[in-house]
Amino acid sequence: MVEKVAFSVAAMGRLLPASEALEFSVEYAGVVAFGAGQIVDDEAEAKSALQALLNKYAPHLVPDRDYRSTTNEELARTAVYRIDVETWSGKQKEVEADFPGAFDLPELPIPFPERGAGQ
Repeated sequence: MVEKVAFSVAAMGRLLPASEALEFSVEYAGVVAFGAGQIVDDEAEAKSALQALLNKYAPHLVPDRDYRSTTNEELARTAVYRIDVETWSGKQKEVEADFPGAFDLPELPIPFPERGAGQ
């Protein structure tokens, strides 16, 4: 079944200080896409989409060398959706590289729970 969907992505850039609190700002970029969404029933397409995510977030790892590829049993427990984008809208604020006082926020560590008994 095809359903109307919306999907948004945003990224924050540098903080932009000012001499007045009300004038502080931030660089940003974002997009909202609208389209038709549906569950991917084709096994090859679903496996390809899942592999694309793994390739994006772990490009240094190779399937069937560093980890086992997705099995048919695992795929049966997973829903993969496709969005066919029909329209989109985006917005961005970016200032010159030497903007006075602009700075990137430091990356915050992701806290992982300690592994203990029973995990």
